[in-house]
Amino acid sequence: MNKKAQLVFDVNRSLKANPPKYDVNLGIMYVVREAGKLSDLITVTDKGVCLQPREKTIDDKQFNLKHSYKVNGVMYEKEVMVAELRKDGKKELISGFGRLHALQEMGVDTYFYDVVEFTTPFWKTVWKRRFNVSKDHIGQGTPQTEASYLKGLIELKSDEQFICTGPGGDIAVLEALEIMSDGQLTEAKKTTLLRKFRKNNSKYASTVAMNKVDANLAAKKLGLPTSGHVKDLSSDAFGQVGFVCRNGGKITGEVMSWAKLYLDYKVPVSIVAYVEHTDLNETKISDARETFEKTLERVLEQYIKPIFKEEFHNMFKFEGFLAQICGPDPDQGGRPKERGLVDVDGNIIYEMVDGKKVYPNKKKGALAVAA
Repeated sequence: MNKKAQLVFDVNRSLKANPPKYDVNLGIMYVVREAGKLSDLITVTDKGVCLQPREKTIDDKQFNLKHSYKVNGVMYEKEVMVAELRKDGKKELISGFGRLHALQEMGVDTYFYDVVEFTTPFWKTVWKRRFNVSKDHIGQGTPQTEASYLKGLIELKSDEQFICTGPGGDIAVLEALEIMSDGQLTEAKKTTLLRKFRKNNSKYASTVAMNKVDANLAAKKLGLPTSGHVKDLSSDAFGQVGFVCRNGGKITGEVMSWAKLYLDYKVPVSIVAYVEHTDLNETKISDARETFEKTLERVLEQYIKPIFKEEFHNMFKFEGFLAQICGPDPDQGGRPKERGLVDVDGNIIYEMVDGKKVYPNKKKGALAVAA
């Protein structure tokens, strides 16, 4: 648990350096710029679905934010975080998920943000992408990805926020992209996104594109080892041995280290996998998972068994895949389709609920690739 830390800021200075610029004609109304508890900002739905508008939970460059805050303090000329004042009186984070993550990692519990209201759900959805076009706190500005634009279009379609079928359907999609990008997409790029949107039949508006840092954090929350033998007494994985592997990684090059760990600690090496660069496509995730399982089987049959003694044929245990198709599933009452650890077909092996492992499909058990 991070200790509370102070970050000195001045809301009035922020207002002078970067006054609010919102246009009610574009469906957004400014209410106030205020300071508040970051923990009070809503970042997930009541079903537990993340409200992050990007396809990644945290963009790679945003891991530099903590360093920026420590070195530069508050950069007042940059755009501020934005929260929506909902009808229930709660404030939902719209823009600034990376900054929220960084500030909370630093132990900062109070910060400032603009409070706004939207005239329609359509404008809320497009503004969640439009805000990401501007520069971030460290001035680099992470470009809006194709996957993030597609995610927005899928949300608009699934929630019936615009009519994207019929004679004017394509025009409606192109207009939505124009607003989301603040006019920064070329006509050719918008046409490409339109084509990809038409080909994407996903009913889920959220997949999670993980990098190594994201995957390790997710695995640790599930009580799984991530980088060899766990010596930390406070870890839920204390005493376990295992790694988090990405699809496409060179598994054969790791077998010797697995064998040594198995020999040293007398327990199978746990392997957890994730799919890197999903590009908002569930089919790609599914295909990559199948390929990963086949790779493990091939390593066992063609590399481990012919070379290693029989006692090493059980040197590793495949636990499953980290959940990455996390949009609201109508078949589960709107909860994320995948949660916790899943098998190759996306069935939940177990998830964490109030700090405890819950096995919704107990009969399935954990997956294992072994002799």
